[in-house]
Amino acid sequence: MYEAHHGWLTHWLHRRLRCPQDAADLSHDTFLRLILGDQPLEALREPRAYLLVIASRLLINRHHRKQVEEEALRQVATLLETQDNRGPAEIAAARDLLVSVLKLLVDELPEKPRRAFLMARLEGLSYRQIGRRLSVSESSVKQYLARALAHCHARLYDSLDTPCRT
Repeated sequence: MYEAHHGWLTHWLHRRLRCPQDAADLSHDTFLRLILGDQPLEALREPRAYLLVIASRLLINRHHRKQVEEEALRQVATLLETQDNRGPAEIAAARDLLVSVLKLLVDELPEKPRRAFLMARLEGLSYRQIGRRLSVSESSVKQYLARALAHCHARLYDSLDTPCRT
């Protein structure tokens, strides 16, 4: 299936992304999802349609991830502009921490806890406002935020405890 459809899918992605490297990466990610998925490959009647569904979902996830990263970077830039006394080392450390937190949020947390955390931290919404947007109770919002914070704390703490490999 890879040999029969890889070139076609990469070309389709290249037209949308306008970047051959990103298209190649996303094409490989699509086939990886196909292989790791529950759908038996022999049962696929329309493999290209199925590949398009997977690739489209990956494109949407990529777009959402970029939006989150851009908003977080805007927030950090605003914060740094108000604190002129920060040195280059502090700015670099803040940027590295931000990248780590974004990776944890986007790659590892379920959708609702991730969205609740971003609405609270980036948009400054109240529990009630977040609950309305997510169609959940304020109690659920509190649980989502606690889960997101605990997850980020645990993962960041674990990464700090890991000895460097040489």
